[in-house]
Amino acid sequence: MEKSVQKKDKQPIVFSMTNDLCVWSRAGVIKSTKCVNAFNCLGCAMDQRVLTNFEEKRKATGTTGSANPRMQLLMKQGKCRHMLSGRVSYGLCSYGYNCANCAFDQMMDDSSYLPNLQPPVIDIASGFKVARDHYYHFGHTWARVEYGGKVRVGVDDFALRLLGPQDEIQMPGLGSKVSQNDTQAVLKRNGNEAPTLSPVDGTVVAVNHKVLKNTKSFNEYPYGEGWLMVIEPSSLRKNLKNLFFGDESQSWVDDEYLRLQNLVADAYGEETKYRMAATGGEAISDIYSEVPEVGWNRLVSEFLHSV
Repeated sequence: MEKSVQKKDKQPIVFSMTNDLCVWSRAGVIKSTKCVNAFNCLGCAMDQRVLTNFEEKRKATGTTGSANPRMQLLMKQGKCRHMLSGRVSYGLCSYGYNCANCAFDQMMDDSSYLPNLQPPVIDIASGFKVARDHYYHFGHTWARVEYGGKVRVGVDDFALRLLGPQDEIQMPGLGSKVSQNDTQAVLKRNGNEAPTLSPVDGTVVAVNHKVLKNTKSFNEYPYGEGWLMVIEPSSLRKNLKNLFFGDESQSWVDDEYLRLQNLVADAYGEETKYRMAATGGEAISDIYSEVPEVGWNRLVSEFLHSV
């Protein structure tokens, strides 16, 4: 199976994004340009380039001013950059566009650690749930890019139905470094372990303590309350090129289901090939219990690619 999916899109797709234009474009400072840094403006090369160019023009013309460059450029708009990005519906700047020291900006940054209240749109592929605007790793973990550039990650519906309910989840601590294709969280059930692979490189900045205390939400709401951690990415655009997205995610899950059917048929015979579907075509919630002869390690190796 191909484990790398090269994408043509240059900018990350932000979950629940209402606008994909750079803040400077929305403000009329530069031509129409799409955001390429998930609205992490203060860490964006384009943002620094706009401010540097403005400063150079001021020096060249002998223009002086006490206001900072960001304020000089945006004062006609008066709108908070979070309004220009579409993250909030309305907001005016009251801090002179000194975003790095703004209490509201800090509050918005802190809120990015919390789950988005808007539930994702769910599609169904071969009986498994696939959330839109989520990126998928070939090891069945997902990555959701959120405003400000942080990435929320979890395990997809296919893997959770495949392995069934977990007794325990072991996660890296805050500040831990994770790397794409290397182990992040470990799922545990009846003495069996299933390491999961990180979809992105970066630093763990938040973990979901609710799933550590109660793994039920992990299986029931994999794209909602069952998220695992939030990562501050270090190579976001590079990492996203290697993940499935959009229609290709559904096609990939369809292919994975066909591979699973063939494994089951090899272990039990062709007559048991379709025993994994529940009423209505939805996949059953604990496939492993139905096909134990396939083997835990075989399932983890074939689909999570971590054994």
